[in-house]
Amino acid sequence: MATPSQTEATDAEGTSVTVGAVIDSLPVGRFQRRLLIVVGGIWASVALSILIISFTIPIHEAVWELSAVEVGVLGSATLFGMMFGTSLGGRYSDRNGRKRALVVSVGIFTACTALTGLATGFVSAVAFRFLTGIGVGAAVTVAAAYLSEHVPTRWRGRYLAYLEGFFALGNLLTVLLAAATLPAGSTDATVFGVAAWRVTFFAAGAPILFVGLIHTQLSESPYYLARTGQLSAASDRLTAIAAENGSHTDVSPEQLQSGEGVQPSFGRLLQPDLLGRTLLISVVWAGLNLGYYGVFIWLPDTIQAAGYVGGLYVYLTTVGVFQLLGVLTASTVVDRLGRRRVLAASFVLAGLSTALFVLALPGVNVGLGLDGTPALLAGLFATGFSLFGAFAVIFGYTTELFPTAVRSSGLGFASGLGKIAAVVGPILAGSLVSFGYAVALAPFAVVLLATGLLLGFFGPETVGETLE
Repeated sequence: MATPSQTEATDAEGTSVTVGAVIDSLPVGRFQRRLLIVVGGIWASVALSILIISFTIPIHEAVWELSAVEVGVLGSATLFGMMFGTSLGGRYSDRNGRKRALVVSVGIFTACTALTGLATGFVSAVAFRFLTGIGVGAAVTVAAAYLSEHVPTRWRGRYLAYLEGFFALGNLLTVLLAAATLPAGSTDATVFGVAAWRVTFFAAGAPILFVGLIHTQLSESPYYLARTGQLSAASDRLTAIAAENGSHTDVSPEQLQSGEGVQPSFGRLLQPDLLGRTLLISVVWAGLNLGYYGVFIWLPDTIQAAGYVGGLYVYLTTVGVFQLLGVLTASTVVDRLGRRRVLAASFVLAGLSTALFVLALPGVNVGLGLDGTPALLAGLFATGFSLFGAFAVIFGYTTELFPTAVRSSGLGFASGLGKIAAVVGPILAGSLVSFGYAVALAPFAVVLLATGLLLGFFGPETVGETLE
């Protein structure tokens, strides 16, 4: 006999029910927690694959005698790959299924991360990093859509925010791996006779084991199964999810609504009912990536802040802790206050924090007690806190803006444009740095503030909405 919540999943005649309604009628339990651990592990592995190159670049520069341009290309190769991977992964997932797309994308980025350890010079290293980026871009797009399709509406924002927490943990794991294998200041260190930087990449590729976990622990999304007309399989998946959580569902294949005939198409994102959302969320993704990569990844003075807290690894660990706190804070309020409100507030706080960091930089004297180490570190850490709070919300928010047929494609398109901004940001700062670092960083504060206001005034709210 169905419980009241399960009965609500069907319409008045008991003849039609959506996958989303069934998911929303079930409790959250062991299934979602197990799923979060597996997908979260993939997310942490993504962080490791992206960030590890920043610790080995000084070695490549010295050993391979790279020019400044070559160093920039090597450092940006992963981002360039992600520009393509997000869109390719989203479209592949919408056409061939979430699970298959996860297997392919995780296999690509973990294998290519490990293969970077076999690079013989600049060209091969760039090639492996570009392929790593394609896999990473696809994996984050598919993983976010996959998790969102298995969590009830009332918990979805929180679970997607938890996912970003695993990225912050991946940041910390990257620092620990680099500290263990790469002695500071050494370009010729070895581990058991093998160049230390090669061992670092081999270790960073170890998460290829997640491919096996995906095969054994994950099944295809019931949303995808229903959309492609596989109603019996979709019904079985919903029954299995309910059983693992100690519940049950009486929904039969005949009662499930089929999305068969609704084919994924990029053009769907540009149709009148989705065009506004597509454009708005693309701008938001661009603003977030521009601000994050411009402030944290490439600018030398940001990294040099390490001297204020005792060294590079200590600095990065401290930043990672504040990023994790930002994720945890966002996850506790996103389902109560709403996606749009929390995301917009995170942008505004990031803009103000970046402005504080800029005003506290050496050589910028505006008075008001904003100069000096305390203000600089407060601005820097608050920026990391708020930007990761934004990242914690934006994945879930984006997946809720689009229907199942183009959910991964929409996320892939918007986040792919964001990666273009991630590449443009450091170039913009570099073109302005001759006027001073305050001038170079100030545009990011303005962009973050403007993006937050744009979203706050014009963004739709999705909290409480069942996925289509």
